[in-house]
Amino acid sequence: MSADVSAALSRAAELHKAGQFQDALAIYRQLARLQPAAFGIQRLLILELLQVGRVKEATVTARRLRESHPRLPHSAMLLGMCHQAMGHAQQALAAFESALALDGTLLEARFLAGNALCALGRHAEGVAAYDAVLATDPRSVEALANRANALARMGKLEPSLRDSEALVAMEPWQPIHLINMAGTLLELGRPEDVLAVTQKALGLSQRLPDAEFLRAQAQLGTGDWKGARISLERAVALAPENVVFLGRLISVLHLLEDFPAARDACERALRIDPKSAMLLQLRAEIRRALDDAAGAMKDIDAALALNPRLAAAHVSRARLLADQGRREEVRPALDRAVKADPHQPYALYSQAGDDLARGHWETGWALYEHRERILPPPFKPLPFTRWDGHEDPSLLVVLGEQGIGDDILFARLVPLLADRGMRAVLLTRPGLVPLLRSLDERVPVIGDLSGIDLAMPGLRWAPLGSLPHLVCADPDRWPAAPYLAPLPERMDRWQSLRDDGVFTIGINWQGNPSRTVDVGRSAPLAQFAPLAEIEGVRLVSLQHGAGIEQLEEVPFADAIVRPSPDRDADGIFVDTLALMHQLDLVVTTDTAIANLAGASGCPAFVALRAVPDWRWGYTGERTPFFPSLRLFRQRRAGDWSSVFQEIASAARERKGLRQGGGHGLARTDA
Repeated sequence: MSADVSAALSRAAELHKAGQFQDALAIYRQLARLQPAAFGIQRLLILELLQVGRVKEATVTARRLRESHPRLPHSAMLLGMCHQAMGHAQQALAAFESALALDGTLLEARFLAGNALCALGRHAEGVAAYDAVLATDPRSVEALANRANALARMGKLEPSLRDSEALVAMEPWQPIHLINMAGTLLELGRPEDVLAVTQKALGLSQRLPDAEFLRAQAQLGTGDWKGARISLERAVALAPENVVFLGRLISVLHLLEDFPAARDACERALRIDPKSAMLLQLRAEIRRALDDAAGAMKDIDAALALNPRLAAAHVSRARLLADQGRREEVRPALDRAVKADPHQPYALYSQAGDDLARGHWETGWALYEHRERILPPPFKPLPFTRWDGHEDPSLLVVLGEQGIGDDILFARLVPLLADRGMRAVLLTRPGLVPLLRSLDERVPVIGDLSGIDLAMPGLRWAPLGSLPHLVCADPDRWPAAPYLAPLPERMDRWQSLRDDGVFTIGINWQGNPSRTVDVGRSAPLAQFAPLAEIEGVRLVSLQHGAGIEQLEEVPFADAIVRPSPDRDADGIFVDTLALMHQLDLVVTTDTAIANLAGASGCPAFVALRAVPDWRWGYTGERTPFFPSLRLFRQRRAGDWSSVFQEIASAARERKGLRQGGGHGLARTDA
């Protein structure tokens, strides 16, 4: 090789190293024209063409080189690299196999063949190729990294994690290995470890959007919504055009119910990608929360026109149809969602609700298990082994979950464990412990794990809402209501509310105000006016928290007794339950009070939206869960007026029966 050629090659190499690829390419072109038969120069030209994205030209050059050097394995390997860059994985694999047929010891060809195999979805064969490379060169970072990725794609997460750990040990200064490790840990359901690993990565560099994104995912898994928001905002600041990051941020803002910020982020994302079906679906959910049903449905129609297989859009459509009272259209929408994505958690969870509302208990409770994969998750797993429903644990901790009404509804199932001779405790939020202590003397009710030996052999846990699936699916075989009772001393406190000359009705109008829950479920207090017009009726407010301000806004405010604001100060509903037992009737919307009345046998009328929560079913005046409740359903979505007229008429009838027969009416007969 002449001195001029050597100098030119050295100069091109310097330019390449400095990132001046086009200048380096110009030199390689000139040299290739001068020495068309020089394999080394043609090889450098092909590699530089690939570097600058001139893949077609590189392929033509590589094919010409392969024809002129058919016995050189590197010529086949270069052609394979060009095919791979073109996205032609099958042709790339054939070229790499040709190179290996000429020289079976060529590790680079073996490694590249592994890449082609993985691109074809043949991950097991790809892993075998990487294994062969690593057997000769155990410190091949590229082979180890790609094997970790292939193993993860195969669902072999533990071996993948071991490879990631080896990479971190080999190159602890490289944040990419920590980021990949965090991704595997996230799939393994180890959010605390993800937080630790992403913190290490961010300690190496603060400008890692993928690390911020993974940290946000882990924070969601631990229930730290505000922390997830901060991490996602950092990820978006570092990668402002990344629609996936923006989409996740929008979802978190929606969960946090910061709807203006969610809407702004959604509009920003749609400016980047106006044809994104995912973003249109997210905007639809925001519009639904803001009571813009027409705008929400318009977005969903647009999303499904762009991507008919977007499962989340079918789920959103099902929600909107339910809001509109179009019950018979809900299940087909959910079925389309599951057909598009058989693992979509919101679709499967919504199917569970539909099955349960129809009384399909076995399938409904099985699908109900998918609730733990939705956001926000209904419970945080306990730090020991989960019960499978078959083994006989030394102690089973049953973990309360979801809302207060859910704990009250499902609590009756815990005594079934004691009936089987199983030692069990119910772990619930501390404020519910006093209320639920009356459940069953065999079942301790606790508010934390401080009294449990976590190292106890055979210690297991199970979510409370999983007991129907694990223990007894048919509500007709559950312990019957009433199964909760007021404390006698609390009954004495509220004795003054009972007056034989007055028909006393407790009213509750507002449930959980979260817009992820309360779309159409609560009714304005003003709708209760027909009850206030009944002669000889006294209304008693059972309202807590949100909605209490409406007492100052209705014209019949003076007709409503407001019990002491310090009631329930030492336990959720401990006073409210006793108070309810001094009343003649409770009238409530779909709130925890409805579940409390049913669990304790209080007669209650429940006002329901057109397509209500699964526990109330779709038709009829009764629910199998609570015999003391009578259900009043909207015939037209959003129409509370006719519902409360019916309730007032039924209340007059009940008042007349009471006055005609004294106190002969059973407490459990609504």
